[in-house]
Amino acid sequence: MEDEQGNEFDIQKAEIDRLIEDFKQKFKNRTTDPDDFITIHEIERMWGELLGNTQNVYSNMIRELINNQEEKELIRLKKGNTPRKE
Repeated sequence: MEDEQGNEFDIQKAEIDRLIEDFKQKFKNRTTDPDDFITIHEIERMWGELLGNTQNVYSNMIRELINNQEEKELIRLKKGNTPRKE
């Protein structure tokens, strides 16, 4: 289970790296030709796409962590450490 989770994190980190590299490459391509230079609007659009795409990866990562958490043992331990109200 933990090895499987580690593999999933490696895939998610690779996806984030890919998204960043894609952004950098597009930005570089659009800033090399002075006759077809990137506009502020295009930078904002690309930035928004990068933010949205990485946000999705991070959200999926957190959701998986929460879903894979073994709660029963934690709840049992918590109940044992919580003072009872009288």
